[in-house]
Amino acid sequence: YTSAKALSHFRTESSIRALVNKISDTKDHIYVRLEAAASLAILGDQQGLVFIKDRLSDEILPNRLEAVIVLGEIGKNGAIGLLVETLIDGLQDSEIRAGAAWALGEINDKSTINTLLASFLLVEENIRIEAARALAKLAIEYTPELINEFSTVDPNIRPGLAWAISKAEKFTFDQVQTALVDENARIWVSYMLGTQDPRKFIGEIEGLRKKDPEVYFAVSVLWQIFNSWIFGLEEFG
Repeated sequence: YTSAKALSHFRTESSIRALVNKISDTKDHIYVRLEAAASLAILGDQQGLVFIKDRLSDEILPNRLEAVIVLGEIGKNGAIGLLVETLIDGLQDSEIRAGAAWALGEINDKSTINTLLASFLLVEENIRIEAARALAKLAIEYTPELINEFSTVDPNIRPGLAWAISKAEKFTFDQVQTALVDENARIWVSYMLGTQDPRKFIGEIEGLRKKDPEVYFAVSVLWQIFNSWIFGLEEFG
């Protein structure tokens, strides 16, 4: 397994030949063969991606999940396309689709933002959760792009988007003010501001009192709640 992974760093005819032989070795463990396929894909050999794609329809679900994981390790070279296909495939098992969302977060490519946002409209909660976690990783680098999406997306997408933006903690006060486009947006802007450390925005929040007193009030209440000693307190016994 380790050797198969290590060979991705050696672009030689012998290493590629060894990897091709390994993915054809039906007697070896499927995880070793998948790692060999991933190394081939990283080296630009399409035989690796073809092998991984075939595993995405494997009868054994853990094998499908491992295929998704190695696609996340590959990152580029066609892996993103396969992960997007898996995520939007309504016939695929929801756990595998959730895994695809997770893997897209690991790759952290801006081109996947719209696919992850669309996942918030799905029925399956596990997919939505992993899509939100993936988007939070992207938000660390792409918060301005996500703020721009916030104003125009379906209102049902905004909860997951707001959570991701708030978790990344990279937005500015001016950025979120531009997102106050309708009643639904005002709710989730309140959430984004209200979940931050008050010290980050305390010098700017007073300006919101005149512009939107309802959002100002909501943010103030959330700050009091989230910073109270009882927040998160659990009862035992």
